[in-house]
Amino acid sequence: MNFDWQQLTRLQYWLELKEQLADIGPLLPFLLAFLESFFPFLPLFAIVVFNVTVYGNILGFLTSAVGNILGSYAVFLFFRIYVRPSVEKYAYKHPRISRSLTWVSKQRPSVIFYLSALPFTPSSLLNTFFGCSRFSKRSYMLAIAGGKLIMIAMMSFFGYSVLEISENPVFIVVSIIGLLIVYVLAKRAKKSSGIDQL
Repeated sequence: MNFDWQQLTRLQYWLELKEQLADIGPLLPFLLAFLESFFPFLPLFAIVVFNVTVYGNILGFLTSAVGNILGSYAVFLFFRIYVRPSVEKYAYKHPRISRSLTWVSKQRPSVIFYLSALPFTPSSLLNTFFGCSRFSKRSYMLAIAGGKLIMIAMMSFFGYSVLEISENPVFIVVSIIGLLIVYVLAKRAKKSSGIDQL
């Protein structure tokens, strides 16, 4: 069966595909956002915009946020349970690694919150570093959840603004301003915590 590549340029094809995907239900957008935590090369921004476009602002945002938060925490728990024991044994013989783990363990939850709210921060590194440390599991969950809610809300709004820019350009302006504010706050958090020195 040959695929007609020309249909990719037709608006009707994408409208029909959108309707077909919407009929699948909320499981697909949830899984896409969840799997991004395990496979960081997947574009989270594209996933969020896709979910919002296909499933609507509220459902697309909620499934993206819940999926990505739970995925990040699952990666964190994997490193905490299965990797940290080996890392601590290795760190016992390497003082520099030991000091880094101690430093991570003593970080404030606000640092995780700000960094996870910034779209440019690789959350996979946060999940790995803090998972291998003795940082509180409850504090990590709350901080990563709060930060990602803000980040994914901005992504959703930005994606929506791109779709609506022809009718109301104020959407793109507001989303860019919000992104810049979070960027400045995250840069300050990184500077005050010294995370750049890791």
